[in-house]
Parts: sequence; C-alpha cells; structure tokens
Amino acid sequence: MSWSANSASPYDTPVSASGTGRAGGHFDFDPSTQTEFQRQLPAQTLSPSTSSENQNSDDRSSSTFSTTVPASTTQDNNERAIVPSACVQCRGKHLKCDGLSPCTRCSANSFECIYVRSRRGFKGPRKNGLNKNHAIPGAAVVAVEVPRACPLVYPNGITTASCASGLVTPPEPRFNTTDGSSSEMSYDSKEVSVSLDPRERCIEAFYYHFYPAHPFVIPRSEFMRLRKKKQFSHLEAAMRYVGSFYVTSAPTSTLAVEAESSVYNCPDNGFRVQAMLILVIGLDGNTFQEKALRILLDAQDLALRLGMNKRDYSLNHGNDSSFLEDSWRRTWWELYIVDGMIAGVHQRSSFRLNDIEADVCLPCEEHEYASGNIPPPHSMQDFDDESFGDQDFTYSSFAYRIAALRNLGRILALRQFSAASDEAAVHRVDAHLVNWRLHLPSSKKAFISSDGKLDEMLFQAHMITEASTILLHRELSQLDSSVARDITSCAPHKDIIPGEQYNTHAAKTIQAAQDISKLISLPVPLAKHTHFFTCVVTLASITHLSCWSLLLHDEDLKQQLRLNTGALKTLWQIWPAAGNAFGQVKNAAQDIFTAKKRAAEVGYWTNDFTNDEVALYMIEDQTTMEELEFL
Repeated sequence: MSWSANSASPYDTPVSASGTGRAGGHFDFDPSTQTEFQRQLPAQTLSPSTSSENQNSDDRSSSTFSTTVPASTTQDNNERAIVPSACVQCRGKHLKCDGLSPCTRCSANSFECIYVRSRRGFKGPRKNGLNKNHAIPGAAVVAVEVPRACPLVYPNGITTASCASGLVTPPEPRFNTTDGSSSEMSYDSKEVSVSLDPRERCIEAFYYHFYPAHPFVIPRSEFMRLRKKKQFSHLEAAMRYVGSFYVTSAPTSTLAVEAESSVYNCPDNGFRVQAMLILVIGLDGNTFQEKALRILLDAQDLALRLGMNKRDYSLNHGNDSSFLEDSWRRTWWELYIVDGMIAGVHQRSSFRLNDIEADVCLPCEEHEYASGNIPPPHSMQDFDDESFGDQDFTYSSFAYRIAALRNLGRILALRQFSAASDEAAVHRVDAHLVNWRLHLPSSKKAFISSDGKLDEMLFQAHMITEASTILLHRELSQLDSSVARDITSCAPHKDIIPGEQYNTHAAKTIQAAQDISKLISLPVPLAKHTHFFTCVVTLASITHLSCWSLLLHDEDLKQQLRLNTGALKTLWQIWPAAGNAFGQVKNAAQDIFTAKKRAAEVGYWTNDFTNDEVALYMIEDQTTMEELEFL
C-alpha cells in the first residue's frame, strides 16, 4: 500500500461541526460525508480556539513524510523577504510570541523554536519552486527534529547519553514534559541518520516510546534479528501505526488502514494476536473505541482457538527461544490486561477474559526479558499461595500488575452481579485492594530505581489500583458528580447513591484521586506511560471537580487540578482521546466556576466567610482558571 493517500480514510481525524480540523485549518463540513468510524466518535466539545491549543506542529493525517529543506533554499530570489512575527510553535497554537530566538515560551517548554516566512496570500508554488513531493499539505515548513539521546535521570542530576536499547529514534521535545508544564530532563546530542527509512523510523518510535508501557512482543534486538529470517508484515504494520503517533508528519490514518488490512489478511498464529492487540491499543487512544473493541474481541477469539490461555502454548511455539516463550506468556496476560482496562475505564464492555480458565505462567522482570536471562516461570497459583507469605522469591512487577487487574475484575463483577449498596460485598472487594498495597514487597515500593529508571509495570499496577478504588467507592460516597456529568469521553456518567458509610467511601475516593495526581508528578515523561492513564487522570479529575464545587477555597485541590489538566494537555500531543477528555474537563470547570461566582454574588457563602474573603477567593479562582487557559 502506498503511503500517499489523498483520499478520505476511515481513520482520518474527525472534523468538528465548526469546520475546524485537527491542524487548525478551516474547510466546509458536510455531515453526509462522514465515514462509519467518524460517526461513532463522541461529539467534539472543544471550541475552535481550544482545539488548536497544544497541538503538534505536524498534521498526523498528512499522507507524506518530508525531509526538511532549510527555509533559505526554498525562497525564490525574486520574492520579497518577510520577517516572521511568531515562531512555528506559537503560531500553530495561536499564542503571542515575543520574537526572541528562542522565544520565551519555547525555551520554557523545551520546544525547538523555528521561524519561517509567513505564507499569507500565498498563491501556490512557482514553476521553479520546490518539487510537489516535498510539500506537506496544510503546513508551511516542517522543522528538522533535533537529534537527542535517550533520557536517563540520576539522583545526583548527572545525565548520560547511553541507551541500552540502541534505538536511533530520538525523543521529540514535545514528549519531554513530566508534569504538564516543563521538563527538567537534559539531553546530550546524538547522531541520527537522516536517511533512515520512514517506515523504520515508526518502528523505532514504537520500541522507544510505546513498548515500555506494553512490553509483550519480543525485545527490539531479538525482533531485528528474527525479521531477517521470517516475515512479520502484519506485526510491523501494527507497530508502524502506533509508532506514527510519536513521529512528526507520519500519515497515521493511512497506516491505520494498512494495519487493519494486514491483521485480517495473514495466517492465524500468535504474531497475528500480537498485531491485533497493538492495533487495538492504538485505535482506542485515537478515539476509535468501538472499532478497537471489535478487533479486541476478534483477537480474543483467535487466542482462545490457538490455546494461548494454556501453559503448553509457550513451550510448543517457543522454537527453543526463551525470548519467544516469555513473549507468548506476556501476550496472553497483556490481552487480559487490555481487556480489563477497556472494560474498567470505558464501562461499555464486560471483562470477558476474567471468566476464562487460564494456567499461563507469569512473565519475568523487564530487565531479565530484555537480556534473555529468563528464569524458570512461576504460575498464578504459586503467586496466590505464596505471594503473601515469607517466601524468598519476589515476583515480577508485571505479575503485580496482573494482580491489580484481577482486583479490578472483582469490582466489575460486583457491579454486574451485586447491588451497589451491598456494603458487605463492597468490604470484601475493598479488602483485596488494601491487601494488595499492604503486601507489596519492599523492592516494589518505589517507582523509580536508583539509576533513575521508571518501573512502568509497577506504575501501571498502582494506577489500576487507585482507579479501582474510585470505581468501587465513588458511587457510594456523598461526592455529587453531577457537576461533571458531561465528562463522558472515557465512561458514561453514573449518579451517586450514598451508602451507609458514605463518609468512609468519600475519604477513600478522595485519597485515591490524590494518589493519581501524585503519579503525574513523577520525574518521567508522560509520553512513556500507557494511554490508558488518560482515563485514570480523567476519573481523578471528576473527583477533584466534585470537591471543588463544594469548597470555596482549597489551594491543594487547585494544584491537583493543575496537575491533571496539564497531564491531559501533554498526553493530547500524542493521543487524541486525551484531547476529548481535556475539553470536557475544561467545560465542567468553567460551569463550576460560573456557578460559584454566581453564588458568591448573591451572598451564598457569607454564613461562613466575610465578603472580603469571598471576593479574594473568587479572584484566586479566576487566576487559576486563567492559568489553566480555561477562560
């Protein structure tokens, strides 16, 4: 399939009714031309001015990769030179630029600051201009990516350019943000081959950015060796699709069509299951939730037909490779985890695999998997029998991630088969969550290792546990979430029915939301996390907004909202689903601020606060809203 696709794709980013595309362009909108996948997307809640904020300077729907030619070589000597008034980053976000080099905003956010000629009044290329194959539709000039090294943070602040994975794809500046504001990481320069094939660049980006959050295919070094002997066209197509989210100007919609075509036109084997699973995760993060769910069900059917839920599958299909054997084990458990995450965060499907009998052994630690020094595996039965005892063996972080997902499965089963007000049943499930935290070994208490590396599997295990706590307790608390009823990008709104111990449920819900906000502040790029973190942050935001609607002043709460919205804006640079969530959280915050302002004006708060205090707190709230760009 050619990468140049000017025709409409079912994976093209939907256009809002206002006629504003993702890249900020304007064109006529005809609802009758929507594809099936465009119609299934949630309605866009962002205003035209909001939808252009914090966007990538590239258009991922672009059908062409382009190597950048310096702007000076593209100018006709006969044309009048024009001095730009704003850099590419500020111009793309419709923000004021101070004209410095680099400008203050790019410097603060570690963006590459590029100035190009204005194209206002441009009538098309001259006959002696650039070849049309070098032009990107809807863009002026594509900035050259600055070669970077893999980030590695040390406790003493020293950085290194070494990269154990050997990847040649650098992290782009827009992915360096750790807390939604600016990055504290520093990078050394590293030579990158500008002649790297665009398809290979997407695969490198897959392994560098996406793979640490979902490490079930074989490690990069082993994959590169095996692909010389065996065709992995369908797996590579899925890798390219997901990797394109991290590569400037990659034609994501074209690659989505190519990936889906590949996974439905290939042999039935474990590699096809892996390709389908990668495609599912990418589509879900790109707002195609219904499409992702259908492919997930097909992947589950295939995995069960192949017997991947059986212990012997990894041995029979491992080809005497310890890499491949553990990869098959990881594939089954990743299928299980993604099924549970989609059921938990979207609440539109059942956790199907939770009821499937499986005796697949547990994966090893990530460093063991990467090196090939894989110890004999342990079973889930071993974990259940010994994990809370005084055994010498410590299970992998992946295993504790699976255990956290099993607790989520218990909560989903409770919501499906028991009354939400059954306090005894709630206490039984809550005991599993508490025990999971209490019995973590000391080696699994910290997310960041002594050499500055994030344990992403452990991060996700805690992320799942905190989200599970909110799902279990929020609906039984007195925290009225009606103020956030329009935040439906991840899951539909559900009314609160306070339980007998609603204060306890509220306290557990608030603590879990606070712990999720703490996860955002870890000193690692948010781009390294799974895109499912978007919905977990949104879930915490609903809790924060419910509290904020009742409190006139709480500085800690406002800081947590800053963290959450900053994280959503940062994730939005990669995953469109985060943009939908951010827009809905923003609208809910605006409604709450308006209601609080109206209540203050009529004297609703005067029983507890003086008029001067009320006025001061409302000014502070307005300042916060302006800082978050919510007004």
